[in-house]
Order: sequence, then C-alpha cells, then structure tokens
Amino acid sequence: MTINTNNDRREMLRVTGASLAAAGLAAANLLQPKEAEAARVKAPHWVMIMDLRRCTGCRACTVACKSEYNVPLGAFKTVIKQVVTGKYPDTRRSFIPRRCNHCEGTEKVGRITVPPCVKACPEYPKDRRIFVTAEGKKIRYRGGATYKRPDGLILIDNDACTGCGKCIDACPYGARTYNKRKMSGKDKSKNAIVKCTSCVHRLDQGVTPACVNTCAPGARIFGDLNDPGSDVAKLAKEFGLLENREKTTMKPDFKTMPNIFYIDPDGVLADYSYNDKDKLIEYRDIVE
Repeated sequence: MTINTNNDRREMLRVTGASLAAAGLAAANLLQPKEAEAARVKAPHWVMIMDLRRCTGCRACTVACKSEYNVPLGAFKTVIKQVVTGKYPDTRRSFIPRRCNHCEGTEKVGRITVPPCVKACPEYPKDRRIFVTAEGKKIRYRGGATYKRPDGLILIDNDACTGCGKCIDACPYGARTYNKRKMSGKDKSKNAIVKCTSCVHRLDQGVTPACVNTCAPGARIFGDLNDPGSDVAKLAKEFGLLENREKTTMKPDFKTMPNIFYIDPDGVLADYSYNDKDKLIEYRDIVE
C-alpha cells in the first residue's frame, strides 16, 4: 500500500478546502460516491490556468521541464505552440502553452470517473493506495500503470507498466510518448512511457511545478480549485472558465474534461488545430 507525502503543502499552496459547489463545480448531489467522499475530506483539486494574454513564447517553461526531469531528446512534457492568424501586413502571432491536461474524464472504471488514458491501461486498477490530505485525512484509491489520484493528477507507475503504448494511442492530445532512455518495469524489451506529472514530487513537498516557478510573465497559474481563496479559483470565477469549457479548454469536442484552462479573450484556441494522426508530431516544441 502506498501513501503520499504532502504534509507541508497546505502552507505553500494554500491547500485549504471548500466544497466543490463553492468553487462553482457540479452540485454535491451529482457527485459519485467516491468523488463525494473525496470532497468531504477536502482533497485538493489541482488545476493549471494558462493566461494567453501573458505568454510571450519564451519557452522558459519547456527548458525548466527538460531540466527538472532530464526529458529525453525528442520528447516533451510541455510545449509552446505558435499560432499565426490574419494576412500580411495584418497578422497576429499568439502562443499556446500545452501539457498533459490531467483530465477528469467521463468514462467509468468501477465507480471512478477516469480519462481515456487510464481507461485504456490494461494494468489499471491494481494495488490499493492511500492519499493523505493536508488535514491528515485518508482517501483510498487504486494504483496501476496509469492511474488517477484523488487530487486529480494522472500519473504513471513504471513498475506496473508493460510499455504496451495503449495510453499513448488513447490520449487525444499526444501528451504521452515513449521514454527512449528508460525501459518499462514489466517488459524490459519495451520503452517506458513519459508525460507531465504536474511535478508531483514537488507538489508533495509543497513546491509549485517547475514550469510555473520559471514563468516570468506569470502566464501559468497553478493551484487548488477547491480553495475559494486560491488564485485559480478566483480566475475561474472571474473568467467563467468552468462554465465555458468549450472556449477555455483544449479540444473540448474530445469530452475529456481537462484540468488545464485557458484565459483566451482573443479566441486563439479556436484558431489552433491538428489531426489525430499528427498528435505526437504536434506535441513537439519547435521554434519557428
């Protein structure tokens, strides 16, 4: 049984709790039993907000992520995409930061709502684990090669991974790829899988993700949506991010319920597109 370590993060990340309803989410009576239990014990709900008004495309976030994880050449955990609209001389250049959306998902495994990558994982659900909130309360959940923690993070346990790649195929965003420097835990003939973890090793020590820490313009805002006093909760309310997911999340037609939101007053997301067959190529950070 695995227990997370997050004793100090309340002070650092203001992990105070409030009900999901207070944050503008679904009413408590619509929650599934497991999720309702998580709400009662005030599990954080980590989200990231990308403020497109502030992103300058400097790619300090991409470099910081590479440095934090020693991400292999050709693989990325976060990228910046450039979007150019209009015709010369009336053109506009914008930047869209991307990373794993740590989606809520809409499909079920047992009574738990999971995103497509977790649903597709043949090694989920497996071992029983315990998540400990900042208040010291315990929430039980199931691990696996790809699994969902009660705080919403979608994580990989390489020891349980066979390297089958079904999660790569299932992710519509191309946010997963093979790690050419590491082999999977259960099949040493296949590579491990790599993707953004929201810097879970930092979060569990009360430290913000590396990409957020290095973003000088403040385009990346990370925090607990269950905390009504957090910056993310205030911004979500100010810009209607939850109520307008079709305009504030990446590819809403996939219906994966991303936990990455965009402040996008100029409608840049609507001008950005890619084909499913190109999703892995698109998820590369190439300076143009």
